[in-house]
Amino acid sequence: MTTAPLRHPLAHDLCAFVHQSPSPWHAVATAAARLAAAGHAELDPGAEWPELPPGSRWMVRRDGSLVAWTMGAGAPAACGFRVIGAHTDSPTLRLKPRPEGRREGYLCWGVEVYGGVLLHTWLDRELGLSGRVAVRGPAGVQMRLVRVDEPLARIPSLAIHLNREVNTEGLKLNTQTHLPPLVALAGDDDPGLLRGLLAGRLEVDPADLLGWELMLHEVNPPVVGGARGDFVFAPRLDNLASCHAAVTALLRLDAPGESTACIALFDHEEVGSTSAHGADGRFFADLLQRIDAHATARAGGGLARAAAHSLTISADMAHGVHPNYADRHEPAHKPVINGGPVIKANANQRYATSAETAARFRLAGEAVGVPVQDFVTRTDLACGSTIGPLNAAWTAARTVDVGNPMLSMHSARELCGAADAEMMVKVMARLLREG
Repeated sequence: MTTAPLRHPLAHDLCAFVHQSPSPWHAVATAAARLAAAGHAELDPGAEWPELPPGSRWMVRRDGSLVAWTMGAGAPAACGFRVIGAHTDSPTLRLKPRPEGRREGYLCWGVEVYGGVLLHTWLDRELGLSGRVAVRGPAGVQMRLVRVDEPLARIPSLAIHLNREVNTEGLKLNTQTHLPPLVALAGDDDPGLLRGLLAGRLEVDPADLLGWELMLHEVNPPVVGGARGDFVFAPRLDNLASCHAAVTALLRLDAPGESTACIALFDHEEVGSTSAHGADGRFFADLLQRIDAHATARAGGGLARAAAHSLTISADMAHGVHPNYADRHEPAHKPVINGGPVIKANANQRYATSAETAARFRLAGEAVGVPVQDFVTRTDLACGSTIGPLNAAWTAARTVDVGNPMLSMHSARELCGAADAEMMVKVMARLLREG
């Protein structure tokens, strides 16, 4: 008996990528493993680098951010970079440094809101725990990833009998008092429960745990769904779907083009990108400068010259038209699920798209037979932003902001199109090679 081929194989691969990436640090580890399997060698940003010959494949990690590239046949100063930028973080609930507390006979965890969380979607879900832990080691501090996919915690809703107006007046959540999840009934071992849990998972002495950065995640795995398999239902699609597309596009380059092909996956976009390795910082621009410096023997170097020949695709998910709230969209700009990648524009530079960069993305879509859609926010609504304008300001590279359409953005569980995954990768791969 033969098995029918998957209708959207890349959508299933996206589900696997998202499931393996419950935190930004896990997302970097997942991407790095795929890149390493394809021959990308990891470089230490604090060490001397070897020669970077044409066609060689490299990557650099910095906490929740990753940059990977394939050296082009030409020097960056002459041929520029082709960059895909995305972000590894998603809105979530993060544990406070000392989270354990008792409330009315329950053990609860204190949480902080990270990013623009759609709060009500985190209620009544089975929540696991993931992140990284600082562990005492023989040579100092070691950072270890931890992941617990078991239903450890839950934030229960208040019964309608005790809040009769919730369906007419709306749900109003206080982030300090209403969001701490229930973890257990209160017990004598409450102060050491989290520490013991982490130590057991990492197989270390509880006394060797020196600190942690931990977050809750929805434990149900991503799936391809819908009556015809049209959709992907998953957490963290904003913006792991773009990270997955960027990694996949880079790995499809079987031979280098003239330009150096690069992906930059940044942490901290959801909270403004201002950090040591966010898009609004020197991390990426300094790396480009260093890559360029290693290629100066082939052409007179200088990042300013390279920028003049470069193109950045800032990839972050886009708002698909919601059938129940279509009036929230600009009438002539209503992207549809599985209708192809979306070019995002904003006159006030919340997106970095220009007429030229939009045209280059549109032409790449035409070349690979992929339709391209357009999005602009209603004039009477505030527009969100991306890493695009920030990265353009640091690197001076021409930039286009794009994304696949989705629904339920910033929910604990989101929705995008199964067919859109492959379409975006096709356009990205074309731009990485041809620009």
